[in-house]
Amino acid sequence: MRKSVISIGAVAAVVGLAVVPPAVAAPGSAGQGGVGTLASVVIPAKRIPVDNRYIPPRVGGDAEFDGNGPDVFASATLVGVGTNRLRVRIFMDAIETKSDFTHARGTSPDFLIYVAPPGQCVRSVSRGGYEEIRYRDTDHAVDAFGGQVTDSFVSGWSFVGDTDGSEAGTRTGAALTTFSFVATVQPC
Repeated sequence: MRKSVISIGAVAAVVGLAVVPPAVAAPGSAGQGGVGTLASVVIPAKRIPVDNRYIPPRVGGDAEFDGNGPDVFASATLVGVGTNRLRVRIFMDAIETKSDFTHARGTSPDFLIYVAPPGQCVRSVSRGGYEEIRYRDTDHAVDAFGGQVTDSFVSGWSFVGDTDGSEAGTRTGAALTTFSFVATVQPC
């Protein structure tokens, strides 16, 4: 059974609030204490990418899944702990279940979600930094799922697998929504 979920990040994207907002620092945080002072910063929920999906390139077969899946594997990684920037990287693999095995596969560029103040670095985050999902597409609809890995930073996924035409490399893709979570920031 498929469920469509409208997330906070998706709503924000629709109403135009999805520009990377500054994170909200706790009182007495970054820049207000002495050397080595830790600050807790709330990273708001975000849709990634903001305005579309990451679309991996076609790497095999023709461009049409033709109702044969695809079998989809996707993962998301939070990168940048230990630096002054937090980013999200998406990997997606979609392969047709019958010959000619149309195949789209790739890793996205990094999507920036937070920049620490000058001289500060992210030391830790309150949620897990890895998420993955597997499923078989069985229709032409957008497929929506909740996060799959307990305590990961991903609250939900949105996929386009098969469509009513050619899609591999042009329409098949993934997007995700993050939870709001806390980052601990301290001078580098």
